[in-house]
Amino acid sequence: MADSSSLILLAKCSLLEIVCDLFEVIVPESVNMEVASEGLSKKYSDAVLISDLTSKGAIKVHSPGSDSLPPPISLHQGEEDALLLAIKLGKSLFATDDGKAIKAARYFKIPFIITPKIVVELVRMKKISFKKARESLEKLGKIGRYSPDIIADALVSLMEEKNGKADNNKDT
Repeated sequence: MADSSSLILLAKCSLLEIVCDLFEVIVPESVNMEVASEGLSKKYSDAVLISDLTSKGAIKVHSPGSDSLPPPISLHQGEEDALLLAIKLGKSLFATDDGKAIKAARYFKIPFIITPKIVVELVRMKKISFKKARESLEKLGKIGRYSPDIIADALVSLMEEKNGKADNNKDT
C-alpha cells in the first residue's frame, strides 16, 4: 500500500521498479490520478514511470470503497484512500511520508514505513548497494520534506548495516 509521496520519491531515486519487483504495490485510484494522470505524464518522467508500472500491473490500483475515516482524522484524499485500503486489506504495510497520515496509521494500528526506511531495508535485503542507498538518502534529504533527524537516522542505520556486515565478514 502506498500513497503519492512514497511513489514519487521512490521513482525520483530510481528505486520504484525494485520495490515493485519485490513487493505487491497497491494504490487507490485517487493516488494513481495524483501521480500518473495523463497531464502529469506529459510533464514529469516519474509520472511516466509510475504510469508504465501501473499499465504493466507492477502497481495495482484498487478501490477503497465508499467508506471514510472518522471525523477527527482529516487527510488529503489520496492518503485517506490509501489508509482505508490498508485497513480493508489488512496485513498491509502502508508506505507514507505524510505526517498526518503517519499519525492516522498509528491511531488505526496500521503498520507503516517511510521512504528513507525503505531505502535502508533494500540494503538489508541486498537489493541495492550501500553507495546507491547513500545517494538515495542524500537525494531524499534534498527533495523530500524530512527533518534532518530522519535522514540522519536513516544514514546511521545504513552505516550500522554496513559495519555489521564488515564485522560479520571478519569472523569468517
